[in-house]
Amino acid sequence: MRVLLLIVWLLAFATCFVRAEEPPHELTPERRLHRVTFNDAKSVMRSVEARVLLEAQDGGLLLEARDGRLWNVTPKQLQKHESTDNEFKPLSADELGQQLSREVAELGITTPTQIVVTKHYVICSTAGRKYAEWCGSLFERLHDAFHAYWKAAGLELRESEFPLPAIVLKDHTQFTEFAAKHDRPDAAQSPGYFSEPTNRIILFDLTAGPNSPPAQTAADIQRKIAASPFNVATTIHEATHQIAFNSGLHTRYADNPRWLTEGMAMFFEVPDLDSRTGWKSIGRVNAPRRKEFRETSRSPSEAVPLTELIREDDVFLKEGKARAAYAESWALTFYLLKTRREDVVSYLKTIQKKPRLIADEPDVRLREFENVFGDSETLEREWKKWMATH
Repeated sequence: MRVLLLIVWLLAFATCFVRAEEPPHELTPERRLHRVTFNDAKSVMRSVEARVLLEAQDGGLLLEARDGRLWNVTPKQLQKHESTDNEFKPLSADELGQQLSREVAELGITTPTQIVVTKHYVICSTAGRKYAEWCGSLFERLHDAFHAYWKAAGLELRESEFPLPAIVLKDHTQFTEFAAKHDRPDAAQSPGYFSEPTNRIILFDLTAGPNSPPAQTAADIQRKIAASPFNVATTIHEATHQIAFNSGLHTRYADNPRWLTEGMAMFFEVPDLDSRTGWKSIGRVNAPRRKEFRETSRSPSEAVPLTELIREDDVFLKEGKARAAYAESWALTFYLLKTRREDVVSYLKTIQKKPRLIADEPDVRLREFENVFGDSETLEREWKKWMATH
């Protein structure tokens, strides 16, 4: 018996010894933590812990920081780059909440911040806990419905690697200040926005009017929100962008056609405020967008040919064309998802393969679209005929 025990002990010791001699698991570039110091676009010195998504031949870097923010660093901006032996890990929910609070504090805002953490979101709020919790509930319902929709369509998406950050400010004044400092002033023209570089949704309390106090209870929030459905739709629109870019439907800084990203957000933006446990209205007609589509389609000066919508994104910025571009993007997405959903999934799989920081030529965009959906002129006739009765 003693001999048998000795043999077992020696075998165990030998196994441990062999395992100890095995080389450590090699970290791939996207799993390795880097420490990078650089001057940002506003000449502010930054030191971030990040992973390197791309490294150009001239030494430029595309970084993804632990809070999910993307930094495009040119060789001229780069001050120091240190590769470590540590594995890249996103910030925890608590760490991200502290980071968001610091970003709000940089504005000189004295309103205390409160952090609300849900299954997928970290919400930093100066609008009070009740409103932040209401936003969190809305986002979670949308998140689950979004994933369920695409799973049923045969498109597998991934869970977000990062906690999804949202900043909810108490009024439009704080919202405007935040947009001007951290993103861009024109972003403050809407009730909210998704910042692709920072991965954040920025919102403000829609219940706080100039002559009325903000809502204090969930029932009061629901009542006041119901009076501003367009603003709620905008909030959901931006939250949809965030989910899409964090689930693999789109890739940040890749050449995602704008008709597609905006069309998807508008397809999901119809609010489902009556459902407390789910999101039962996906695929419902978006009445305001349909109205705009019908109006702009009848106006030769506003209407955008389908080939132009597919080939380039500039039409969304052209005066007199932007309204039609958005309306047509919704109508095209609605039509394709209602009549050719399998083809939409096939097209999305093509777009998902796009590399970051490389723009496609307009002819490439059109060819990829027509490879899936057929001749664009024929499709345009069929689409507009179908939309006339829906």
